[in-house]
Amino acid sequence: MRTSVRSSVVIASAVTALAALGAAPAGAAPAAATPAGVCGSGYTQVDSHVFKDSSTELARVYLLYNASTKFNCVVTFHSTATSGQALTTGAWLDVDGDGKEQVKDQGRYSSYAGPVRLAAGSHCVKWGGLIETAAGTYTYTSPWSHCG
Repeated sequence: MRTSVRSSVVIASAVTALAALGAAPAGAAPAAATPAGVCGSGYTQVDSHVFKDSSTELARVYLLYNASTKFNCVVTFHSTATSGQALTTGAWLDVDGDGKEQVKDQGRYSSYAGPVRLAAGSHCVKWGGLIETAAGTYTYTSPWSHCG
């Protein structure tokens, strides 16, 4: 007699095993993930923008800066209302006058997009993010700001 195993049981078992090892599947946030934790040691929050559908917060995009490395970092975090849902989520960053293209991370994520990092030094940055929900697409791009 043949036995079959449902793929959801296999996936749940794999996630449990990864969690026991301290690993998380791609796109999953650690239990205590924070923007500074995702960007790395030495980053502090400089600015943020909230994505709302009427009064419900859907996500928030954060701009962080590391004074010792002169790098900026952007990450877009899902809020409680969208956490765990695989939604198109993005984060981007551009540095004025650095001669480089905008860096961007966009995909279907269940917790956050990013981090994206660029050296900024004394230059202005343009940063932003997006989230797509059943209610619509919410985007934000800052003006050139936070000039070193």
